[in-house]
Amino acid sequence: MIDNERILALCELSNDLLFGKIPEDKISYYIDSSLAAGRAAAKEYAGMDIKELYHSNNIQIEYQKEHKGSFGVMLRGQAVMGKDETKVELYSSSIESLANNSYIYGSAPISYDLALNIHLAHEFFHFLEYKSINFVSDQLDTVVIMKIFALQRRAHIKRCSEIAAHGFAKELLQLQYLPNLYDYAYLINTGKMTDTDLTDMMSRMESILG
Repeated sequence: MIDNERILALCELSNDLLFGKIPEDKISYYIDSSLAAGRAAAKEYAGMDIKELYHSNNIQIEYQKEHKGSFGVMLRGQAVMGKDETKVELYSSSIESLANNSYIYGSAPISYDLALNIHLAHEFFHFLEYKSINFVSDQLDTVVIMKIFALQRRAHIKRCSEIAAHGFAKELLQLQYLPNLYDYAYLINTGKMTDTDLTDMMSRMESILG
């Protein structure tokens, strides 16, 4: 059974377009720093209801019955953050599908309400980043993406903010796993990924972490 959030965090990090530019000895830095940022932010809201946090911060929640898909990927929601309005649009059917297909390693599926709260918590963390103009990915070291003689071009690792958002949701909602595990469960249970695919990926990530 997967119980190592660092491995799941690395799975997320490996999706970054610049993952191949990260020096091997810096991978743990990005994972641990991102998770720590998410946990630290969540501790400030310990015991608070996520929907109440939306209400107190004037964030609108709009529910849509139909999900939007792109290239076979289910979109569960999207956030709109601006000077005049902050809202999160949620696609109920997509969240319900995630909940129904979240069982993995013999565990029961999570409830619709928990799947909903996970998404709300994830987006609330991004709201905190936006509100403070202090994105986790921008706080961490850049990587060299191009080098010509003495000149270097550097960039931030954007997936660090996603890892932090996962860590925030896990801490706030007191989840057993980093919530991207449920995304992999969904992919397996809907035939888009196999158990072997997940096992192989986790093994690769574990070997990278040493």
